[in-house]
Amino acid sequence: MVENPAPTEQNRVLFLTASEYGEANVVLAVAYELLLRQKYEVHIGSFSPLKSRIKELNSVAESVTSSQAVFHTVAGPSIDEILTAREDFFGPYPPGVQGAINSFKISIPVIATAWDGPGYMVGYKSCLEIISNVQPDLLVVGSLMNQGHDACQTLQKKYIILSPNTFREILGKQQPILSQLLTYPAIASAFPYPVPWHLIPANLYIKIRGLTILLTNAKIKELVAFRKSENLADLPPAFNIWKKEYHYLLPSIPETDFPCNLMPNVTPCGPLLLPFQPVAEGDPELEIWLRQGPTVLINLGSHITMDDAMAREFSAALKALLDIQPKVQVLWKLKKSGRLTLQTAREFKEKSAAEREADRVTAASLEAISSEIESGRVKVEEWLSVDPLAVLRSGHVVCAVHHGGSNSYHETLSAGIPQIVLPCWLDTFDFANRVEYLGIGVYGSRKAAPRVERTELSAAFTRVLGDGLEASRMRSKAKELGEIANKTGGRMRAAEKIEELLKTMRS
Repeated sequence: MVENPAPTEQNRVLFLTASEYGEANVVLAVAYELLLRQKYEVHIGSFSPLKSRIKELNSVAESVTSSQAVFHTVAGPSIDEILTAREDFFGPYPPGVQGAINSFKISIPVIATAWDGPGYMVGYKSCLEIISNVQPDLLVVGSLMNQGHDACQTLQKKYIILSPNTFREILGKQQPILSQLLTYPAIASAFPYPVPWHLIPANLYIKIRGLTILLTNAKIKELVAFRKSENLADLPPAFNIWKKEYHYLLPSIPETDFPCNLMPNVTPCGPLLLPFQPVAEGDPELEIWLRQGPTVLINLGSHITMDDAMAREFSAALKALLDIQPKVQVLWKLKKSGRLTLQTAREFKEKSAAEREADRVTAASLEAISSEIESGRVKVEEWLSVDPLAVLRSGHVVCAVHHGGSNSYHETLSAGIPQIVLPCWLDTFDFANRVEYLGIGVYGSRKAAPRVERTELSAAFTRVLGDGLEASRMRSKAKELGEIANKTGGRMRAAEKIEELLKTMRS
């Protein structure tokens, strides 16, 4: 299905992306930049949930350009739709040795095999058809869009990989072997970088055990067998994302990531950000509220749903902060509906659906800050009226609390604001350690993750917002790295590289 037919005299660029926000945001940001240049016919192929966002993007673009993106629906459900419908527990797990092993046993195989064989082929064949119909001059594929990678490789198409991931995820296997084994923490372990000497044996164990688990996992074996029968590479491309024949556009830059040896086919772009409407234009009342005082923005992403117990711990920590910092106010995006993602496997198995429903956040869950909510000092919203980036860049936010997603990290980085990261699984633990390594924030739930505990979170607020030397240095460093990251160019740098590579590929 195609939306918004476009003219045909320009160079055609086709983006293939997953529809989930984590990946789609960086793809849409770069696609928008190409629209502004008015030299390209921009096509975007993805699953149906992205369709409405393409309309929004075109609506924003039409105020500055006549160019519009053409949307092509990839057949079949998105991975988010599949995982949301699952009734069995697949995470998250606490960090550490056992939690990391459980992630290799359960979480990663579930994500890798989200589609059954025939279901995957529906999306794959749809990508083949879209490429055939569009006949692009250049293909840009999101790092998690496996069906798009497979389609390009089947057709022997050269393409660019655009990813929200950091150097660590993309280039980890290209680092010296000793660094891989001894310096970089195992995924989901939450070990700091560089791995301390006393944790190296555990780090090695997780990596070796994790690899063994994946190689022997029944679901992975079944996936490999099916892919072979369809003449596809043994594993989905996301399992082996780096290849020397492709070029990579990443939001990482050396100054804002763990040390890493870069490859010549990787372009560090800086934060890849979507355009946003300033708060004063999108919600004048919110702008007036933000001007009342320094604000803490809490935004744990689109998938993190709290339960009653976690909301009570969070509220108690906020109460302690507000009592100590009388000028500070809080804007809290609190997702109350949807699947509870931060419960344990035991809780998931032992509680009935009715019991889990009873765990939902209510007004009683926020009792500790009820007076602050009533007075307006704390605003609790299920969904923000403006883009979170607009709030971050408003000049009124002094601390951002998020779950450790790459986009959340890079958006906050671009605003030059200290971060408190409350990770819940897989690579989010790396972002929590990354902000501490760089001196721009705090891992706010090192003991309690993937949940939070009031005393620990309260201490994190004090470290970031206090009057001491640590908080002062954190603010200074966050501002410094934000300025460096923004100077790199972001989506403009990515668009420039696409233009350069397009000329090279066509010559």
